[in-house]
Amino acid sequence: MTESTVRCERCEKPYPADEPGCPNCRAIRRSNAVIGTAMIMLVVLVVVGWIGAGIMM
Repeated sequence: MTESTVRCERCEKPYPADEPGCPNCRAIRRSNAVIGTAMIMLVVLVVVGWIGAGIMM
């Protein structure tokens, strides 16, 4: 009889064996990517705003 669930090596949570990877770890990586993108956009906005304020003065 085959095992229907496997345990993630990283977070130790069980997930169905037919899924390509741990859904918990995929969600964490996805949210980290969103946070990273937002931080890059914030830095670009600050730099552009700083340059724009310098031009206006």
